[in-house]
Amino acid sequence: MMMIILFMILLNLNIIFNSSYMIIMIMFNMLMMLSLLILLMNSSSLDWMMIYNFLGLDYISFSLLILSIWIISFMFMSSMNVKFNKLFSFLLLQLLLILMFSFMTMNYFIFYLFFEVSLIPTFLLIMGWGYQPERIKASMYMLLYTMFSSLPLLILMYYLFSMFNSMNYLIILNFINLKIFINDLIFYLFMIMAFMMKLPLFMFHMWLPKAHIEAPVSGSMILAGVMLKLGGYGIMRSLLMMLNLSIKFNYLFMIISLFGILLLSLVCLRQYDMKLIVAYSSVVHMGMMLMGLMSMMLWGVNGGLLMMIGHGICSPALFVLVNFIYERSKTRNMIFNKGMIYFLPSLSMWWFLFCIINMSAPISLNLMSELMIINILLNWSFNILLILMFGMFMSAVYSLFLFSYIQHGKFSMNLFKLFPMSVIDYLLMLLHWIPLNFIILKLDYLI
Repeated sequence: MMMIILFMILLNLNIIFNSSYMIIMIMFNMLMMLSLLILLMNSSSLDWMMIYNFLGLDYISFSLLILSIWIISFMFMSSMNVKFNKLFSFLLLQLLLILMFSFMTMNYFIFYLFFEVSLIPTFLLIMGWGYQPERIKASMYMLLYTMFSSLPLLILMYYLFSMFNSMNYLIILNFINLKIFINDLIFYLFMIMAFMMKLPLFMFHMWLPKAHIEAPVSGSMILAGVMLKLGGYGIMRSLLMMLNLSIKFNYLFMIISLFGILLLSLVCLRQYDMKLIVAYSSVVHMGMMLMGLMSMMLWGVNGGLLMMIGHGICSPALFVLVNFIYERSKTRNMIFNKGMIYFLPSLSMWWFLFCIINMSAPISLNLMSELMIINILLNWSFNILLILMFGMFMSAVYSLFLFSYIQHGKFSMNLFKLFPMSVIDYLLMLLHWIPLNFIILKLDYLI
C-alpha cells in the first residue's frame, strides 16, 4: 500500500517539470489505481494495518486517504487554465502529503501537528490565487477561527499523555477496552469544539462561506472535499476515549446540528451567489454527518463516513460547475446567469446530475448515507422526525432552486463569452460522477 502511494506521489512530481498536458494521463492512471484499491478492499481490511512506527490504516483512514488523493487529482485537472505554474503544483503536492500523514498517523500529537499545518497551503492558495482583494480578509478569517479554536487542543495533548502515558491510538484503545475513560468535562468540550470549528458546526461556520467566495476553484474543492473531513475524522478518533461524557452530552450537538440543517437550508434560498449556495449546503451535509457520528452507533458512524465521501466528491463537482459558468459570464450571480440550457445543454446535463446527487437522489452514495443516519436518528428519538423531514425537504428545494434558476429563463447574449466544454471538462465531471454512483455497489465492508 505504501509503495503504491509513494509511486503516485512520484508520478505527481513529474507535473512540476513536464507540460500541463501530461497531467491528464498521470491523473487518469492514478484514479484507475485508486479504483482498483477500492475493489480489492474487503471485510478483512477492517483492522489496523501497520505501515511504520507511527503510521497505519484502517477502513476509516483508508477511505479518507483515497478521497484526498482523488480530490487533489481533480484539483490539478480543474486548474489548468488558472495560473497553473510550478508553485501552484508544489502547494497541491504539499497539501496532499500533509493530508496523507494526517489520515495515516496513529499518534494524536502528530495528527494535531498536521491538522494545523494543513491550514498553511490552503491559506496560500486563497491568498495567491483568489479572485478579489477581499481574499485577504477571508483567508485571515479562516486562519484565526481554526487556529484559536484548536489552541486548547495542544494543552489537552499533554493531559492525554499524562493519563494514558501514550498518544498512540492502539494503546489508548487498549485502555478503552479496560473501561478507562476520560471524565473531565472541560477536556470533552475543548477537544470537541476544536474539531467542530473545522467541520464546521452550525454557529461556528461563519468563516467557511467567506473562504469559499474568495478561494479559487481548487481552494474551494479542497476545502469542501477534504479539509472539512479532518474535523469529522478527529471526532471519530476522540469520542470513544470520552465515552461516558459522550453518552451524556452528545445530544446537545445533535440538536444544534438538526436546527442548523433546517435554518441553513432556508438561508440557501435567499442567496444569489452560486458559490454561497454550495458553501452553505456543505454545512448542511456536515451537520447531518455529525449527527451520525454523535449517535455513537455503528450504522451512524459508517453512515457519517459515507456522507464524508459522498459530499467530498459531490461538493467539489458543484464548485467546478460554478467555475465553468464563471469562466463564461465572469459573474456568479444567478440573476445574470440564466437560460444556460438553450446554449450549453451538455453543461446543463452535468448540473442536473450533480444537483440531484446533492439532494440525495437514488442511486447516489449520498442517499445510502442519509438512509443509514436517519435510521439511527429515529431509533435515538422518534420526536425529531418532523424537523428532520422538513430539513431534508428544504435541502432538496434549494438544490432544485439552484438548477432551475440558472438553466431556465431569458438568456443574455451580452454577458456571455460562449465556448463549449472541452474534453478535459467532460473527463473531470465523469470522474466525479462515476464514484458517486458506483461506490454504492461496494459497501460490504461498511454495512
